[in-house]
Amino acid sequence: MPNLTAGAEIFEANPRRSLEDWNRILMEKVGRQSALIERMSRLKRFLSPQLAESVLKSEDTDLFKCHRREITAVFLDLRDFTAFTDRAEPEEVMDLLRGYYREVGEAISRFEGTLESIAGDGILIFFNDPVPCDDHTEKAVRFALEIADRIKKLRVEWLKKNYNVDLGIGLATGDAVVGNIGFENRMSYGAVGKVINLAARLCGEAKGGQILTTEKTLSKVKNLVEAEPVAELSLKGFADSVSTFNILSLKGHHDNLRHCQPMSMLQRWPYLKEM
Repeated sequence: MPNLTAGAEIFEANPRRSLEDWNRILMEKVGRQSALIERMSRLKRFLSPQLAESVLKSEDTDLFKCHRREITAVFLDLRDFTAFTDRAEPEEVMDLLRGYYREVGEAISRFEGTLESIAGDGILIFFNDPVPCDDHTEKAVRFALEIADRIKKLRVEWLKKNYNVDLGIGLATGDAVVGNIGFENRMSYGAVGKVINLAARLCGEAKGGQILTTEKTLSKVKNLVEAEPVAELSLKGFADSVSTFNILSLKGHHDNLRHCQPMSMLQRWPYLKEM
């Protein structure tokens, strides 16, 4: 980031410029720095820190322009949360959500996901945008398994407080249109498409501790995970029944975690540039 002391150095090198000129130069520098700070703030609202830093280092323009892309969406929702909020005090609800958000946030950062939205206990995360990853479905599955394990451990503490809730997860891979969504002064980075609805519907069907996915999505990670068939489900908004599977665990020794490559993003998507 440019340093404001640079203005003093320029002044010493060019003492004949008017005070008005120097004020204009200084204001331009302040404006550029303010824009960079705002850009960083917007990025870090929905990207993991390492992805945000990678994008900020780029010299591209028009970051987050709407585009079509295959993504893997993961929808999280707490089972029996509504019943819990009906009998709990607001402070207790906030206590539960703080722990839940903390675990989800740490897992998003570890697996380089993009946070799309949070609505109470419902959270949507997707993978493969804005930074492309060839193994985005694998990353999403690893993320889902880790957050399921984190919440399983956290639930032990919740039950001691009589917080009887659990986590259901829906996971699906498919095409979506991704980019800035919203209106003037209130824009967010989001995804629109059948894959989002599918992940949400699968999550709605998942019991506590389950990670539900489709046969199509499972085929992309069949050598990575152990899964069990669940049922042919009729999901709201979908004409055909959906073969669903519950992802149980990783197979054998699949602990190596590959990271997204920011430079390949810039090479493959030249319009992914600054906002």
